[in-house]
Amino acid sequence: MSKSEKRNFKLNSQKSGEGEKLYVRLFDYLVKYRKFDDHHIITKIPEIKKAQLSNMRATLSKALLRSLRDINKEIYPEIKARERFDFAKVLYAKGQYRESLNMLQMVKKMAQEIQLKPLEYLAISFEKQIESQHVTKSMSSKAYQLATESNAIIEKLELTNELSNLSLLLYARYLENGYVKNELEYQELNKYFYSLLPIVEIEKLDFYQKLNFYQAHVWFYHMAQDFLNYYRFAQKWVNLFDEYPAMRGPGTVLYIKGMHNVLNALFMADKRKQFRENIEKLLQFNSDEKLRLSVNEKGQLQLFKYTHGINSIFMSADYAYGAAFVRDLVKTIEDMEYPWDPSRIMVFNYKIACIYFGNGDYNNTITFLNKVENTYQARLKVDIQCFSRVLNLIAHYDLGNDILVSYKIKSVFRFLLKMGELEKVQMEIFRFIRRTPNMKRESIIEEFRKLREKLAAIETERFEKRPFLYLDIISWLDSKINKVSMVEAILTRRKTNQN
Repeated sequence: MSKSEKRNFKLNSQKSGEGEKLYVRLFDYLVKYRKFDDHHIITKIPEIKKAQLSNMRATLSKALLRSLRDINKEIYPEIKARERFDFAKVLYAKGQYRESLNMLQMVKKMAQEIQLKPLEYLAISFEKQIESQHVTKSMSSKAYQLATESNAIIEKLELTNELSNLSLLLYARYLENGYVKNELEYQELNKYFYSLLPIVEIEKLDFYQKLNFYQAHVWFYHMAQDFLNYYRFAQKWVNLFDEYPAMRGPGTVLYIKGMHNVLNALFMADKRKQFRENIEKLLQFNSDEKLRLSVNEKGQLQLFKYTHGINSIFMSADYAYGAAFVRDLVKTIEDMEYPWDPSRIMVFNYKIACIYFGNGDYNNTITFLNKVENTYQARLKVDIQCFSRVLNLIAHYDLGNDILVSYKIKSVFRFLLKMGELEKVQMEIFRFIRRTPNMKRESIIEEFRKLREKLAAIETERFEKRPFLYLDIISWLDSKINKVSMVEAILTRRKTNQN
C-alpha cells in the first residue's frame, strides 16, 4: 500500500469511531513488522486472543479492501459506476422506485462512456425488473425501448464474447506451443484461426470488439512469424486508444501491452530506427509523474521496460553494457518487486543467458540457463525451454567441458524428442557437437565453416528464423572462424549484410 492509502485507511477508521478497534492495531503491527506471525502478534497486542486471529485477519482484509475501493473510485470509473448501481439497489429496497430508475440512467451513461457493456446490460435488466413489477408512470413508453436496448446489448455481448474467446485461445496456444515451425503447423494454425474468426464490419464494432479483433490478429501473425502484419495489427491496437481517448484510464494495462507488441514486432522485423522511436514513447509513458498507476500497471511497465531494454541490447550488440543492465533486472526478479508470472521470468532468464553468452561469460550463461531448466513446467514456453538446453550445450562446449557435453547431449536429445521440438538448427548443432570429440584440431575451423554454410541456408527459410532472434549462432561461428569476439563478428556480419 502507498502512504496515501495507509493514511486514508486510518482516517476512515477514526471517522467511523473505529480508531481503537483491534483490527486497526493489527494493521499498525503489519505496517511496522511486515509479517503475520501469530505468536509475535499476540505478544505485541495481548488484547488479541489466538482464537480471534483468523476472524481478525478477515475483518482487516475487508476493511482494507473497502478503503482501497473508496480511494480508487476516482481513478477507476468502473468502480464509481458499480457504486451507482449499488445505490440503485438500495433505493429500490427502500421503495424509492423513481429515484432508483434515475440512478440506473446514470449507471447506463457511465457504462457507455467506458464501454462497459456487461454493466450496462445489468442496469437495463434491473430497469426492466422495476418497470415490470411497479407502476412508475413510464411503463408504456419504456417497454419497447428497454426491449430494444436489451436485444442490442445481447448481440454486442455475444460478438464481444466470440472475439475475446478467439483472442484468449490464440494467446493460450502461443504460450503452449510458441511459433509455428513448418508449413504443416502454419496451415493448422491458419485453419484454426479462420474457423473461429467471426465475419465483422470493423467500422461498426465498439472499443472492446475492435480491441479483441486486433489482439486476435496480433497473436495469429506473431505465431505465424509474419512480423510485418504482426506490427500492423499491434499498431492498430495502440491507435485504438487515440480513437477512444477516454479508454486510456480504464484500459491503461491494455494500452501498455499494445505498445509492448509494437516494440516486439519491430524487434522481430529488425526495424531498428522505428524500434528506437517507440521505445522512447514507452520510457516517456513510464516516467510521466502525472499518471496515477496501480501496482499492476507499474509492474507491467517495468516488465516491458526490461524486455525491450534487453531487446535493444540484442539489436545494438552492446553486450558489455547488457551485462550491467541485467544485474538490475536480476535484483528486481529476486526481490519479487512485481507480480510477474513464471513464463515471463523464464524468458528473462533465457535472454539474460544470451546476453552473458554474447559477452563471452559462459559460466553466467550456464547459471541462468539452469534456472530455465530448473523451473520446468509442462507445455509452458516449450520453445524457450528447448533453446535453453541447446545453448547450454554450446556454452559447455566453449568452456571445454567435453565429458559433460557428451553426457548432456543424450538427455537434451531425449527432451527435444519428448517436446516434439527437433528443428533444423538444433539438429545441425547436435550433429556438430556430437562429432567434436573425434575432430582433429587442425580441421576444426573447416568444420565451423561447414556448419556455418548449413545454418546460413536454414536462416533464409520462412519458419526457421526464430532460433536466430536472440542468439546469433552464425556470428558465434564467425567469431570462431576469424578468432575475434562475438560482438566484432556480429557487427562485421551486419555491415556485410547492409552492403
